[in-house]
Amino acid sequence: MSEIMTPPKAEAKRSPARQQAKHSEPVPARPTEAERLQTEALQILHYLCTELAQAELRDMPHAMAEAIECDTVLFNLLNPEESDSPQIGALESLVVLRQQVQNTFACLEAASGPTGPVAIASAALLEHIDGFAAQLHPAIAGLPGTLEDLRALTTFAGIKTFRDRPTPPIRRVESDEDPKSVPAAQAGRAGQMLALQCTWDIEGVAEEIAKIADRIDDYGTLTAEALLRCYALRILVLNGQLMSFLGGDNTTMGDMHWKIFRGTRPFEGGQ
Repeated sequence: MSEIMTPPKAEAKRSPARQQAKHSEPVPARPTEAERLQTEALQILHYLCTELAQAELRDMPHAMAEAIECDTVLFNLLNPEESDSPQIGALESLVVLRQQVQNTFACLEAASGPTGPVAIASAALLEHIDGFAAQLHPAIAGLPGTLEDLRALTTFAGIKTFRDRPTPPIRRVESDEDPKSVPAAQAGRAGQMLALQCTWDIEGVAEEIAKIADRIDDYGTLTAEALLRCYALRILVLNGQLMSFLGGDNTTMGDMHWKIFRGTRPFEGGQ
């Protein structure tokens, strides 16, 4: 009986339609540099807000609630899939955040006694959050023309004023122009007076640090640490404003005045 030979089966071939379906799977788009830098900058701001929300503010429940709201604004923006709140976008979120910062400041102003050091340290952190948000908003709103500013906000070297920027010429403020919107470096004597105020305030803060050092045994460890951290952050803020003025960047008179006086003195053209 002769053996029946069966030819081997040929491998099944994909139909053209199935081959096309295989290759049509969507490939996630790579974020642009602007999108990547924007996310990084917002993450930096979120980290600062998380530090604020975790501060020891239990004895100031209203301030604690506002501080948590600051953190929530950035969390909702960066984690839309985990948020139940409507998405409002980066620019509006930064506006809301700065309002929450002012609300937190208002709550901290009532601090006294044992809560004083924590309130002071938290206020210094709030200054950094507000300052970063104030720079980030125009850096995002002005894209793509402000890409370099966005790069600067995501680097240690870049957050300082670029020393090789040419200083723009001093110009007079037109009568119909809001003096607060004029770059301090272009505001003549008014801008110079704000810069001098920075140096005077730095000198005053340095004197306070020296007094703490002279009487270190009179302070508890936590109190001394909180005060020194606050003074150090205050010097960083003042020095940053001074370097912005000397570097000729676009920090406005209004922003510089606010960073220096924190609303304790009305704006009068920087005088």
